Amino acid sequence: MKRIVSLGMLILLVGCFRMYGQEQKEEVKSSAADSLAYQREIELSEISVVVAKPLIKAEVDKIVYNIADDADSKTNTLLEMLRKVPFVTVDSDDNIKVNGSSSFRIYMNGKPSGILSNNPKETLRSIPAHTIKKIEVITDPGARYDAEGVSGILNVITKGAEFEGYSANLNTTLMSRFQLVGGYTTIKYGKFSLSANYSFSHYISKIKSDSYREQFNNPDETYLTQHFDLRSKTPAHYGGLEASFEIDSLNLITLSGFLNDGRNKITYFNRYGMENSAYNPVYSYGNDIDNHDNWGYSSVKADYQRSFKRNKKEMLTLSYQYGYSPNNMNSFSKITGKEGDSPSLQYLDNYNHQWNKARGTEHTLQLDYVNPFTQQHSVEGGMKYIRRSNSSRAISEIKSGEEEAWRPSGYQPFLTYEHLQNIMAAYAGYTFNNKKWGLNSGIRMEHTWQDVDYKEGQGLDFDYQATDWVPSLSGSFKISDHQNLRLSYNLRLRRPGINYLNPYVKISGSSISYGNPDLESEKHHRITLAYSYFASKFNFQASLLYSTSSGGIGNYQFLDEKNVLNSTYGNIEMSKGGGISTYIGYNPSAKTTLSVNASLYYLDMSLAKEYKDLLLGLSNNGINGGIYTNFSQKFNYGWRLALSGGCGKQEITLGYYPEIFYYYGTSVSKSFGGEKLTVSLRAQNFLQPYTKTTSKQVYPDFHLKQNVRYYDNAFGITVSYRFGELKESVRKASRSIANDDLMKSE
Repeated sequence: MKRIVSLGMLILLVGCFRMYGQEQKEEVKSSAADSLAYQREIELSEISVVVAKPLIKAEVDKIVYNIADDADSKTNTLLEMLRKVPFVTVDSDDNIKVNGSSSFRIYMNGKPSGILSNNPKETLRSIPAHTIKKIEVITDPGARYDAEGVSGILNVITKGAEFEGYSANLNTTLMSRFQLVGGYTTIKYGKFSLSANYSFSHYISKIKSDSYREQFNNPDETYLTQHFDLRSKTPAHYGGLEASFEIDSLNLITLSGFLNDGRNKITYFNRYGMENSAYNPVYSYGNDIDNHDNWGYSSVKADYQRSFKRNKKEMLTLSYQYGYSPNNMNSFSKITGKEGDSPSLQYLDNYNHQWNKARGTEHTLQLDYVNPFTQQHSVEGGMKYIRRSNSSRAISEIKSGEEEAWRPSGYQPFLTYEHLQNIMAAYAGYTFNNKKWGLNSGIRMEHTWQDVDYKEGQGLDFDYQATDWVPSLSGSFKISDHQNLRLSYNLRLRRPGINYLNPYVKISGSSISYGNPDLESEKHHRITLAYSYFASKFNFQASLLYSTSSGGIGNYQFLDEKNVLNSTYGNIEMSKGGGISTYIGYNPSAKTTLSVNASLYYLDMSLAKEYKDLLLGLSNNGINGGIYTNFSQKFNYGWRLALSGGCGKQEITLGYYPEIFYYYGTSVSKSFGGEKLTVSLRAQNFLQPYTKTTSKQVYPDFHLKQNVRYYDNAFGITVSYRFGELKESVRKASRSIANDDLMKSE
């Protein structure tokens, strides 16, 4: 398969360059003055008329990337398109960062991020990019946005039924490690519009690692070696339905529903070996695990938008939303080839079964009002109420022989846990704009009260209340028609989600992991200075950032009195740091585009006072960041070549020291029938069987070094076909619900 696809790509490349050498046509170029542009050719006899559509636009508080006008959107997934968005980076393992930080929020048309924030890599990978209109990188969220999201917000805007008529698109991707099939349609007739999309994806991954851990608390068990082999399959369904009805020119109703349902089928093959301080064997064993996870998010939402005759831009919006998210786990593990014995292995029986049924429900009611009462002045305000109910029911059982009956485990055999959270928020904001100066200011109040109730298992019931005042201030100055300067201050929050709070104990080989229901929200103060330059061929953006926080939520590990490695969360981090993010876009000709994302940050982290005895003054500091490039060249007769690649270093945490990673990919595509049919051959990381990363962990009672091999090379083909005809645009609700106050799942 690899040889066939490689040969096909070679033939396509030769054809591309031969046709490129034959180009003799004149080009009449028209490019937007404030943006990197995408060009579409219209053949008129011997003349090519090139019409430019803007890809990137800078506004006072955000950067907008118009995915619908990027040729790659026909064949790429949304996750792949994120690699091209300014200030957004996606590493070789598909981890996403905004402004160099993994603490950001994801919105979808103002709807809850649950569908994207729960398992974001898998979800974004299952969404065809041709269903998306644009992505907004909101670097300085104002008061009307939830206070969560330290480094900003990614707002994904779907296409919706925005035109008169109908349109449909069918898309199929077949790669050696990833398959996707999906469709999208939009219909507009009179005052009624409807859009629907569905996709099924299947992702296969293979990871191997070797780790070496040196322990300092017990000379009888000092050196632990682990060989780790993971095989996973992730089938996922993603779909959405949006409808709107214009009652009249002043009243609009929209209804929508989204579904994301996924399964992780993971098989682990582990081998452990322990030696004492004299390097003599103590014990060894294998641990085979079959793990089945069910995750996802579903929601239904209704919006009513009212405009006013005296000022059509004055609007009142009332929204209601219901969301449901399952997070179930069923795991079977078996010990094989056990040699030797140790008190530290008493918790580990030959057969272990763990089952956890967790779910969350969410009701949200929101009222928004905005009034731009003059061309220069605008005010806004609103209220919001969220009621979240999360529950977990878990069982852990063991047995020594295959034919024996299951019996309760020594580690938390039963747990029934409920967590109820209520959030009441109110905000007010003021905006000023003239030809040169701009000002956004606002204040948001969020009052949280929650109750934790243990129906079964160990744990004490408790309740918690907190009120947070969140100010925001951003000022901008227009230096010229092409240049802008912006200075802003934000206070941002990170609230722990159910995966961080759930005290359920999960056993995995030589370690156990569990959440911490006592976690509190963390606060980050951020100051940003940003500069933007937009011209017809060259675009440049840069932002300087300084941030500081206390009581940050972080993962930490320690060896308990039984020499078992524990992994959990706490408000352990005190941090401060700063750095720079840059974006360069260059299109020297109508058929050539080049973009570069680059960032460099320094972070200094220390331990919160209450954890210094447990972790003995643990600290860390270092640099993270990376550089990511995308290149595209169009040729005659609908041929196109795209190249991408990058390298970087992940963000440090307390006790964790990452190393450099890299990735690269290429595609050759051909369009037919006026770009209605597009066929693309693609490959990524194809020069070697795997990519390798190295990291280390340093804690007071152990040090660990790990080498990981990702078998992520892939070859394949994508076919996209669109049909239908659309005309005039229609309206959608301008404001809606956006619940993004929770930390993403790890």
